[in-house]
Amino acid sequence: MSLIDVILADSRRRLDDRQRRVSLDEVKRQAGDAPRARVTFANALESIPFSIIAEVKARSPSGGAMAPANVEGALEIYDATQSVSAVSILTDEDHFGGSLERLRLARQRTQKPLLRKDFIVDEYQVWEARAHGADAVLLMADLYRDDPPKLARIFDVVREAGMDALFELGMRTVTDPSAVVPPDAAIWGINSRRFDTSKLQLRSRVGRLLGARRVLGFRTELSIDANAHVGLREQIPTGKIAIAESGIHDRADLRRLFDLGYRAALIGTAFLKHGANVASVVGTFDDEVRRMPSTGDLRPDFARVPRARTA
Repeated sequence: MSLIDVILADSRRRLDDRQRRVSLDEVKRQAGDAPRARVTFANALESIPFSIIAEVKARSPSGGAMAPANVEGALEIYDATQSVSAVSILTDEDHFGGSLERLRLARQRTQKPLLRKDFIVDEYQVWEARAHGADAVLLMADLYRDDPPKLARIFDVVREAGMDALFELGMRTVTDPSAVVPPDAAIWGINSRRFDTSKLQLRSRVGRLLGARRVLGFRTELSIDANAHVGLREQIPTGKIAIAESGIHDRADLRRLFDLGYRAALIGTAFLKHGANVASVVGTFDDEVRRMPSTGDLRPDFARVPRARTA
């Protein structure tokens, strides 16, 4: 069993429990009353030449626990930073230490668009996201590669709820994204994080980080493919909003992504990890964004963009 299989099983278990406790009709009613950001997620990303989507998460399977003080104080800093156009909130409980309650509280503290980042496998989760104040949801194309019509149906629900969707590639290989992602999807992301796993006895770092609720029969690399943002960029059709996710460490990475034609970068660990000063790091990234040209050709020029560091 791979790590992604474990995460999905846990996610579905919690989803089943929530569905037993609160009906879909009630969640839809709550969604109708839930507050929204002043602008849509898509419009916020298009408002400046390059945006940061700043993330709030308590931990991750690859990086372990973030610094608690950073996690608690990050939203106030994000809200005050011009280049942070939107905020991503992890709501997975078992592996990222998130919750829907954290999403609801974030909605009370910022008017910037909120992205619910989770493993969305059912329309119920879309309505949950809206009910707790989200303006967009993350949809992982790989989860639907064997059932593209289901992804299209969930996207219809996203639009019915008045939300945007970020369609993510890169978690695993999707040979032909255009056969999976709906053609009218406007926002595409490339995640450089790999979820590939190999079945070995549990002696891995991941097992320790997950708290060993049970013994897992896998070892995972959860590595960053340093050049995925370059190699997979061409899979995003022309005219779409392109977002780079994971593996973004410093301001030089932002310039490289801008040169590749990305319109935004989703960043969490660099801001929240132990040893980081959130205000200082976010300020450094914000300074780099402000230095980017406000006009010009944003089409990617792959020939002049250097390959990423592999260390």
